Amino acid sequence: MSNSPSTHNRPRVWLITGCTSGFGKLFVSAIVARGDKIIATARNVSALDEFKDTPNVRLLNLDVTATQGELDARATTALELFGGVDVLVNNAGYVLSGAWEELTHEQVLHQFHTNFFGQMNVTRAFLPHMRHRSSGTIIFMSSIAGWLGVAAGGPYSASKFALEGAAESLQKELSPLGIQVHLAVLGQFRTNILAEGRRQVPRPTPAIDAYDTVIETLARRQEETNGKQPGDPVRAVEWILDVVRDEGSVAGKEVGLRIVLGSDAQKIIRDQCLNTLRDLDQFDEFSRSTDFPGAGRVDAYS
Repeated sequence: MSNSPSTHNRPRVWLITGCTSGFGKLFVSAIVARGDKIIATARNVSALDEFKDTPNVRLLNLDVTATQGELDARATTALELFGGVDVLVNNAGYVLSGAWEELTHEQVLHQFHTNFFGQMNVTRAFLPHMRHRSSGTIIFMSSIAGWLGVAAGGPYSASKFALEGAAESLQKELSPLGIQVHLAVLGQFRTNILAEGRRQVPRPTPAIDAYDTVIETLARRQEETNGKQPGDPVRAVEWILDVVRDEGSVAGKEVGLRIVLGSDAQKIIRDQCLNTLRDLDQFDEFSRSTDFPGAGRVDAYS
C-alpha cells in the first residue's frame, strides 16, 4: 500500500489507462468521489467528454501501443498536469480469442502490444518519477485467464500469464525503493468486455474445421455469460481504492502482490494451487531423481 508520509494526508493523483469503458470509466468517478485527482487517458479522449469539466479530472490522449519515446513524452505531459502521479493503473486491454493454428503472428503480437508490452512501456515511462520520489503505487489489471488457460483463449491467457510473471519480478525490484506493485486478479465482472463487437475471434478463410467445436463452445459461453457475470465492477473498483488508500476493511493490513477479486477467481486460483500441490506430491520422488547423486542444496530464488 502507498502510505508514505508524503502521500497519505493529501489527495493522491491517479493515472488510468483505457478509461473509455468498463473498469477504466468506473475508476474516474470513484476516484473523484474519494477526493483524489485523476488523469484519465484513452487513445481518443473525445470519448471522455462527459468528464472534461469535472473538477480534479484531466484528460490525456495516450495510446499504450505507442513507442517508448512517445510514451515518455506523454508521461512528461501527465506529470505537469497535477505536479506528479502517485498511482498508475494499467487498465487498457482487450480479449483476443482463437485457435493457435488459425491465428496469425501479427494478431497475437497486437494482443501482446496492448495487454503486455504496452503495460510494461507505460510503467517504464513513469518509473523515473516514482523512483526519484521513493513512493508510488502501480496496479496491473490481471485476470483469472492468467491462471487458467481455456481452449481458443490462448492469446489473452498468454498475455496475462506473462503480465503476472513480469509484475511479480517488478514488485521485488521496486519494493526496496518504496514503490508498491499489485496485480488485481479479476474474475468475471459485469462490464462490456464481452459485448457484441468487442469480442475478437478472427478466423482464416477457409477456416480449419477441426477447431469449429472449441471456438463455437467459447463463443457460446461468452455470449451466454455476457451481462450475467457474478462480479460487481463498482465494488471491485472501490476495493482497489481501499487498498491504495489504506481504507475500509483492509486498513492497516499488509496487502501482498495479488488482490484477488471475485468468488470465481478465488475458486479457480485455489483449485489451480491445490492441483499443482497434488501433482508435486505425486511426482515428488520422480522429480528429485533428476539431480546429480550427492548434489548439495543451492539457495532457492526468492
